Amino acid sequence: MTTDKLIRRVFGACEAVSMKSRTLPLKLIALISLGFAALSFGSTDFLVPPGRQAWPLTIAVGPDHNLWFTELTGEKIGRLTTSGTLTEFSLAGVQSPIGIVAGPDGNIWFTDQLTGKIGHIDTNGGKLKQFSLPTGSYPQGITVGPDRNLWFVDQKENGLFMIGKITVAGKITEYATHLNAGPVQVFSSVFGQIATGPDDDLWFVNPQLANMGTLLAGKITTAGVITTYPMNDSPQGICAGADGKLYAIEGSHIAQITTAGVETEFPLSRGGWTGVTLGPDNNVWFTELARGAGYITPSGSVTEYPGKVFAAMQYLNGIVAGSDGALWLTGGNTSNLGRLTVAGQLTNVYPLNNGSLPIWNAEGPDGAVWFTESATNLIGRIDTSGTLSTFSIPTQTSQPGGITAGGDGNLWFVEEAANQVAKITPFGTVTEYSLGSTFQGLFGIAGGPDGNVWFGEYSTNNIAKVAPDGTVTQYPIPTQSSFPLFITPGSDGNLWFAENSASQIGKIDPNTGLITEYPIGANKGPGAITAGPDKNIWFLENSPMTPAIGVMNTSGQLLAEYPIAFQNFPQGLTAGSDGALWVGQNYPNAVGRVTTKGVVSSVPITATFSAPNDLVVGSDGKLWVVDPSAGEVSRLSAIGGAGSSIKATHQKPFKGTVAKFVDGTPTASKSDFSASITWGDGTKSAGTVSGPNGGPFTVSGSHTYKKVGSFKVLVSLSDNVDKSTYQASPGNAKVK
Repeated sequence: MTTDKLIRRVFGACEAVSMKSRTLPLKLIALISLGFAALSFGSTDFLVPPGRQAWPLTIAVGPDHNLWFTELTGEKIGRLTTSGTLTEFSLAGVQSPIGIVAGPDGNIWFTDQLTGKIGHIDTNGGKLKQFSLPTGSYPQGITVGPDRNLWFVDQKENGLFMIGKITVAGKITEYATHLNAGPVQVFSSVFGQIATGPDDDLWFVNPQLANMGTLLAGKITTAGVITTYPMNDSPQGICAGADGKLYAIEGSHIAQITTAGVETEFPLSRGGWTGVTLGPDNNVWFTELARGAGYITPSGSVTEYPGKVFAAMQYLNGIVAGSDGALWLTGGNTSNLGRLTVAGQLTNVYPLNNGSLPIWNAEGPDGAVWFTESATNLIGRIDTSGTLSTFSIPTQTSQPGGITAGGDGNLWFVEEAANQVAKITPFGTVTEYSLGSTFQGLFGIAGGPDGNVWFGEYSTNNIAKVAPDGTVTQYPIPTQSSFPLFITPGSDGNLWFAENSASQIGKIDPNTGLITEYPIGANKGPGAITAGPDKNIWFLENSPMTPAIGVMNTSGQLLAEYPIAFQNFPQGLTAGSDGALWVGQNYPNAVGRVTTKGVVSSVPITATFSAPNDLVVGSDGKLWVVDPSAGEVSRLSAIGGAGSSIKATHQKPFKGTVAKFVDGTPTASKSDFSASITWGDGTKSAGTVSGPNGGPFTVSGSHTYKKVGSFKVLVSLSDNVDKSTYQASPGNAKVK
């Protein structure tokens, strides 16, 4: 896999890792087909100041000549005057605004991906009005057509996507493209875009198509006739130029496209990203992956400005020509806006809420949970009662990443941007160790059985260990460009690691440094890895269309692969205190549970548009989950349940056990819970919880079935202490 292709798989909505001359995001996009629903239960959540990150995404000029922008995870619409006055509007019920445009009616129109709505507000930020799309819709880019209607890209939950139009009165019409772009990517900043072309047709791109091996741009007439054209690279965004052509920013190119669909590509030195617009100088300006921007003249001359120009901004997602003759950009990862002159000077940067971005966590030797805060350059600590404290890292903007308990009684973590490893004592004293240029690409980290701390270097293709005194040793991986990301101690005394690009699992003997590699099949994209309660090695497979959790024994034999819903390459995979594996699913606001037999379930998290990422079992036996999007640390019990097979006679009362739940929290008591039983015949009733402290707990109930048949029985157990609800695997009632 090439670096550019990998980088496109690796974009997420949270933090970035330095990789040579570009920045590589931590979260690899794992596609998943998931619907959104309001959650009535969730975890106990602790806000980590300053909380939720804004993540500005798209930007447009309003009818008031101000800049208007969406905040992808900040759940807001913002307004910035060209003189620098910033106002943000929290809109009731808006959860994930993506596209934005000035409407023909003088309002600001936007798409809300998670709620499946198109909405508009006035230029004072008020008079919110929204129009719902069909269930399973995730609207993304939006523009005004030559017919004075609003046109948008609607990525469907099932992978198909449509082009829609909505009148200013709210009448919606959608047209099928008959293209499958794969399951919706809720946390991706690459999204379907649409623009009016010089031929008065609407031109669209959907970067998700690249995951299906489809590279194309398309157009739709105002009558709904769709035509598509093959491209040589993946178009990320599209706009009309001043020369009667379309311009698409692509993975490795900026492309000119005639209205007949003929493409001419011009290479870029850095990967293209999502922003492209006609500039005030009649050149087409675009953003580049991680940190960069440039322009192309109608004659095809390309100018790129180096990343150092944009040192204060990362992930320049959106770009638009302002009414002041400058370009205005959104910095997603840095949560800011910037003003760029046509001479390539970044003259002003306007900060939004950068959020705390808690990314990774680990249990410390003091019994507390420790976590890294990428955006604020802090190490955080939360004890089992929920008391938070933070500690500064000496190196500024170090981007702390993976963290683990070392054998020396300290916590060790990697500093991704600073290319350092560091340790922090339980009292908060930080010591840093610079690695130099021979070490590149730090990611996961784990304490080894030898008392050292081990980590991977994805750029220099090594596994490395650091001794308690800071001495570092490297071990080259035999397979070139294997992209080692995560590492864990195994039950056999070796360290096991995921080779993401090579689709292999590797192990290293900590005594000899000998590395052995085991293929798991093409394009599996292994990531988070851990030793399971069954003494096997468990890992997440980030295959775009078939995300799964795999299990391998310590002899390197792949035992099984179980499909599981997760998105965005979560860092979290751990063995819970209940004897199951737990996964940070990222979306939809949940963590996943997988038994060692492959039974999959999930538990919701409270916060809207959250990204449960890494997770660890605390000293209290509970799961502690870091949520970078919501800026929270969440606590929930490790509970799993199995439904019972019951027999009943119709018209006669049944009374008995319907499910059993295992709880990993030793102090849990039956009074902590309430239960609900859905009997499968359209009725529901409360259940009775019984069992000793610490479980297992039994749920029983009584019910009279009216007719003969077979019914699926669903039992949920609500933890009233940690505000979480757990669903047992379905039971079955046979009624004679």
